[in-house]
Amino acid sequence: MSRGTSSSSSRLSSNCNCQFPLTMVKSWTRENPGRRLLTCKFYNPGTKFRACQFFSWYDQKQSDWQRDVINELVLDKKLLSKEMEIVKAENSHLEDQNKRLKEEIDLLRMMTKLDEDELDDHVTKSSPKKGLCTVFYVVIVVCVMTIVVKVLI
Repeated sequence: MSRGTSSSSSRLSSNCNCQFPLTMVKSWTRENPGRRLLTCKFYNPGTKFRACQFFSWYDQKQSDWQRDVINELVLDKKLLSKEMEIVKAENSHLEDQNKRLKEEIDLLRMMTKLDEDELDDHVTKSSPKKGLCTVFYVVIVVCVMTIVVKVLI
């Protein structure tokens, strides 16, 4: 963070130099990750704007080891968040692909059902029963004619 008042007397104060109540915020700089501080309520961490420039560290200074571990964890969290975004995008893509495949399967089933119905219609129209009946009648006629011919001879 930037410079400011950091004495024990200002830490006990409940108002900033603007005479507004202090606000506790966390610093997420690489130098002080997760370290809490008391500051003017008009402090904007995004722009680092402070109306009265007041701040006082609430937590003790971190050791180098603590700072490094916290920074690594923050980096890991950012990486995991990015990976999660990628996995969610891939999942969404796979869900869309799955939906399209299900629709294609339904369409193929419907087409297959139509093909089966057409086949049934074709079989019914040119019924093998009719064909068999015709063949049976022909065989009977031939047999009868053969018998008649033998009798006449």
